[in-house]
Amino acid sequence: MLERSIVVRCSLAAAFEAFTTHIDEWWPRSHRRWSDSVLVLEGRAGGRLYERSAGGEEASLGAVTHWEPPARLGYDWYPGSGVDVPTHVDVRFFVDGDRTRVEVTHSLGKVARELWTERVARFEQGWGAVLPAFAGHVETMERGNSG
Repeated sequence: MLERSIVVRCSLAAAFEAFTTHIDEWWPRSHRRWSDSVLVLEGRAGGRLYERSAGGEEASLGAVTHWEPPARLGYDWYPGSGVDVPTHVDVRFFVDGDRTRVEVTHSLGKVARELWTERVARFEQGWGAVLPAFAGHVETMERGNSG
């Protein structure tokens, strides 16, 4: 299991909305299949997480398992490279004074332990880029709201 957290300067509801509804605005281009793609997270349990290229090609990245605004998002995440069994990502949002703490737990899900061991370093590197990108987006969003 991999656990990461970050604190952002915004309300719980704003953090949840930024993470989910605005995922395409902050998810790093370097962590996508196509540099010109759109990332979509359908806001409901059973919804899809997918990437669509400018040419219309789609890649399924996951399936939403928990949709509990503004406190929790869970999804099965397909690690890519021909792997058709998902890991699981659980994202929880907590009030932390006038900020929000976002906690991510990325775990085996249905993936075999051997595959997890092989890929956990890649997941650690990925979250090391994704969470700071999210925090940067929130900071920009909040500066825009206060001006």
